[in-house]
Amino acid sequence: VYPDPVRVVAVGKKVEDLLADPENKEWSSISSELCGGTHITNTREAKAFALLSEEGIAKGVRRITAVTTESALKAMELGGLLLKEVDDASNMEVRLLEKKVASLKTTVDSASIPAAQKADIRSKIAQLQNQLKKAQKKIAEQNMQRAVTTATELAEVAAKEGKTFCVTRIDVGLDAAALREAVSKVIQQKGMPVMVFSIDETTNKAVVYAGVPEKSEQSKLLEVSEWLTNALGPLKGRCGKGKGGLATGQGTDGSHVKEAMDLATSFASMKLK
Repeated sequence: VYPDPVRVVAVGKKVEDLLADPENKEWSSISSELCGGTHITNTREAKAFALLSEEGIAKGVRRITAVTTESALKAMELGGLLLKEVDDASNMEVRLLEKKVASLKTTVDSASIPAAQKADIRSKIAQLQNQLKKAQKKIAEQNMQRAVTTATELAEVAAKEGKTFCVTRIDVGLDAAALREAVSKVIQQKGMPVMVFSIDETTNKAVVYAGVPEKSEQSKLLEVSEWLTNALGPLKGRCGKGKGGLATGQGTDGSHVKEAMDLATSFASMKLK
């Protein structure tokens, strides 16, 4: 609500000229506004100016939010700190970068910093997200290749030793897709039951994937979900119902992985003897 009388601010012409000739069409090309704000005699009094936001609030109406003096200086300082934080994040390890990007997005969205700086920072965060996706894709490819190669090699050794199943550990973090591919390849190439454990060192969580060839003699003796449920006990984990001869589960305590693997081995040995 504007006071009465209200100040009028015009850019390019004096207000007195507008009032003297209100019907002049030339005035439509200049900016003249009602003003309920605080006036200063010189821009030097403002010390600094930071445009924080510009948004539409109704049809044909936009709102600009800006600050001056100490508030503007603080906004600029915070913007500079956030910009440096984003630049530093580009050198982080992938496992740390994912959480950092999410944290930065939340912080920047709520920060009172100059709009131009915020746009620049958001652009840099988008670049970080692309960097993260590429790195994660590369790691996933490496995990899958390593898991498949290691699992098939160990299954080959187990077969040569006369064993009827394979229980092993291949640490690829919590990458269940890599373990699934490894288990599937062992079943496809060796036709033997297999269980693969992986521990994430950062969280100490475990992911386990198990498989038993479908419609085989082994599947009549060794039910994959029962086998996996038994092994997940020491890991404080659980699994869903298996499908297609495959089952997966996660545990919250990876420190007991050896005990879990021993249980998986003894259970399979008992069922397949």
